[in-house]
Amino acid sequence: MKSKNLAAFGPFIVMLAAILWGSVGVFTKYLYANGFTPYQASMLRCLVATVIIVPIMIAKSRNQLKLRSWKDLLFFVISGTFGLALCYTAYFITIQQSTLSIAAVMLYSSPIMVTIMAAFLFKEKITVKKAVSIFLAFAGCIIMSGILGGSGVSLTAVGVLIGFLSGFGYALYNIGSRMALKYYSTYAVTTYTFIFATIGMIPFTPIKETASLLAANPFSIAVALGLGILSTLIPYTLYVLALNYVEVSKASVIAIIEPVAATIIGLFAFSEALTLNTVVAMIIILLSVLVSNMKSKEEKLAAAEAAKAAEAGDEPENSQKELTWMTEHPISEKVAARMEAKEDAEIAFGGNDNRE
Repeated sequence: MKSKNLAAFGPFIVMLAAILWGSVGVFTKYLYANGFTPYQASMLRCLVATVIIVPIMIAKSRNQLKLRSWKDLLFFVISGTFGLALCYTAYFITIQQSTLSIAAVMLYSSPIMVTIMAAFLFKEKITVKKAVSIFLAFAGCIIMSGILGGSGVSLTAVGVLIGFLSGFGYALYNIGSRMALKYYSTYAVTTYTFIFATIGMIPFTPIKETASLLAANPFSIAVALGLGILSTLIPYTLYVLALNYVEVSKASVIAIIEPVAATIIGLFAFSEALTLNTVVAMIIILLSVLVSNMKSKEEKLAAAEAAKAAEAGDEPENSQKELTWMTEHPISEKVAARMEAKEDAEIAFGGNDNRE
């Protein structure tokens, strides 16, 4: 399947990524039971993903890792250090300062932030459909968290502020990744994001204690690998791939099916009970995803016109053409082609050809 044909499957790729994210509990439950803290488990997610993807990229696609400019590292500082690392760190501090329910609600406020940021940075329109889908998704998360019941809920100013930072970190991950995709391939963006996320988390992680826990129980190494590959590297790669074809604001809403997936997996894997609140919340969240994927008349007409243009052999719209092109070619090849064209032009106008 060619990259241009993935556009229609963008939302489903986000859903698949969210389902895999939802499987994280299968691995973390074991790690927590064997002495690992949630923060250590999160650091292992980033570290394992980095250790796996970097050698593969160096061996198979080294050219994709070549930077257009050192300034472009800022994209990955945003998506990795200020994105994932901040998200994970703030999330667990929020749990300590407040409750798991508050932390979850604050984390899933991120689509609101993503939508506002995307409107300014990428000119993505804030439509009624988006507003409704975000409202439904956030409402579903609030109901699922149990915060409306008021039992065991502890609100503190510090907890709310840091909780906001967790959602902001996830929003920055989305924004930084989308910005980097303008110049780099899906795999390069994923690789650099995990490198900078790991750099951001290691200084705050008890390395010796983590290593001792891994050494004391070798099976935990296998669990950490599963956590880093199945619940982290693969879904984050899929999500970044989908950002080539799906608006970042829309993708952030679709990804909220993660808690739904986690609940279903928990039901089958750990026989966890379903409450009425959880069922209602799942229905509302799924409804938000359905609303976000409904096409307006304008979108249907645009899709029909694009299909006709494709059949006629016309060039696609610039934005779609750029996104398709970027997923098929690494930036290094793009830059190299421009440089070669520039050199040829200089030679044509009287320059000296010093190349071998």
